[in-house]
Amino acid sequence: MITVLIVLGLFLLILLTAAGIMKTREIEQENRLLQSYMHSMEMFYEGIQNRIEAARQYRHDLAKHIQTLQALLEEEENDGVKDYMEDLKQRYDHLKNQEFCSDELVNSILNLKQEQCRERGIPLYVRVQDCIYSGIEEVDMVGLLHNLLDNAIEANERIPREEPRGIWFFMEKEQGKLTLKMKNCLKRGEKFSFKTQKAEKEEHGIGTRIIQSLVEKYQGTRVYAVNTREGVFEDEIRLKCGR
Repeated sequence: MITVLIVLGLFLLILLTAAGIMKTREIEQENRLLQSYMHSMEMFYEGIQNRIEAARQYRHDLAKHIQTLQALLEEEENDGVKDYMEDLKQRYDHLKNQEFCSDELVNSILNLKQEQCRERGIPLYVRVQDCIYSGIEEVDMVGLLHNLLDNAIEANERIPREEPRGIWFFMEKEQGKLTLKMKNCLKRGEKFSFKTQKAEKEEHGIGTRIIQSLVEKYQGTRVYAVNTREGVFEDEIRLKCGR
């Protein structure tokens, strides 16, 4: 009888220990998701701050630019004026936001991602319905778009520059549903995985889990298709977002 009680006690102890380990792992996973969320927000606001600082610096230097142009005009350096104006135009175009839609948050995210794509030589094609994307919390919208587009950018970075690259992004809101469709190029023949190939192991799969958690939170669906032979990934996400 005592032996049976000891065995039962040990069995119960093992169950409690296993449950504790599982709970600890769940907490650790939630913490990693939260940290990744915070990282997404930090990256977003850091990008916004960098653009604000660049615009401030441009305005600060404007008087110097005007003086330089006046000096060139006085010396009748027409070619110099033309070259200088072209350089200023390129700087301004770099700072100027493109109006994808009237939603300031979505517009800011897409402008940041467009700049990242431009720096990496990745064509980004965007078609977004012009509306206010209410019904999705701001932190969730940042997490969703940031991770979706980051995955697409990372996939394109692995493609040799002489091969086709590109990201096609579509977004609309209709009848209480938010629809996002994205297609991006992949390195042909590469084994597909949602896991990042970044060196930081703690980031592996985090972005995908964030997207999936948001799909579940907003009672949505996600359908994707992979064609490694053609080097194409297609993703479609639908979320409930109220009116």
